[in-house]
Amino acid sequence: MLGDVETSEELVEICHLHPDVIEWCPSSGLEDWLAWGMYQHNEERNERQGALVVARLDCDSGSASLQHQANISSPGVYDLAWSSSHLVLMCACADGAVRLYHAQPEVTEIAHNQLSDCILTHLCWGAGEADGIVVVGQDGVLHHLKAGTEIRRVTSRQQHNLEAWCVEVSHDRNLIVSGADDSLLLGWDLRSPDVLTFSNRSHEAGVISLACNPHNDFQILSGSYDERLRLFDLRHMKEPLIRSNRLGDGAYQLSWHTNKGVFAVAAMRCGFPIFELDEAGTFKRLGGYCESAGEGCHGSLGYGISWQCLGHLSRSKSG
Repeated sequence: MLGDVETSEELVEICHLHPDVIEWCPSSGLEDWLAWGMYQHNEERNERQGALVVARLDCDSGSASLQHQANISSPGVYDLAWSSSHLVLMCACADGAVRLYHAQPEVTEIAHNQLSDCILTHLCWGAGEADGIVVVGQDGVLHHLKAGTEIRRVTSRQQHNLEAWCVEVSHDRNLIVSGADDSLLLGWDLRSPDVLTFSNRSHEAGVISLACNPHNDFQILSGSYDERLRLFDLRHMKEPLIRSNRLGDGAYQLSWHTNKGVFAVAAMRCGFPIFELDEAGTFKRLGGYCESAGEGCHGSLGYGISWQCLGHLSRSKSG
């Protein structure tokens, strides 16, 4: 136990390709649904391979197991995100397409949009409204989409000059924040699409992960290839409020817990450390998983992590 955060249970799933993203469904009553994406480059054939896997957690037998609902071949799933209100899943894929899936009664692709011919790296729901989506890719372009019976492009803009790795929607739904290999953290207000809201240059390497604090409307956490975490106030973006010590590798993915101030990091070769934003205004390290093993205890990099919270029960799942 780490405070109220339970990390003692472990369930291992062997994947046939490299898993790079994972997420529990956040919808109330549907928290037992889990999805992960896989991506692998076949160098011999110069071919991108991957899959989307959707599963449900079954604890009825006394021991936890994952019951697969679907395993869908794909050119490679770089990122995925559940809708917050129902069993709808959006994927950013290595062939430059965004794909929309409905998970019930069976996992079915219901729409897709071929946005570009380069890898799409990250996406996020809630842009402007609940069914609004923002997506970024290798070309540094940021796309604003709307999901329904089809995926409609609202607008696109050249947000970064190098590969963009992450995008996040602020709590008011209008401010979009993105990070890229140019080491910039950029803000874009959907109500003023031709104006850059802010540009932050405090990172010493590429910005690769972002996560808004669910307990504070103005705070956003960033991770970077410079191996540091930073906490910002979106109202004052000149300098970070807090900057961590070096983790030992890049902070590739961030996931806030429902416990105030607690979050986990997928830190590549340094496993999955867990931190708390304490009252003194510092990042307090609580522990972690696979921290002492080179490239993780399973011999691979930590790329994805997600919390599942069911009342008093909390689990983290990493990939």
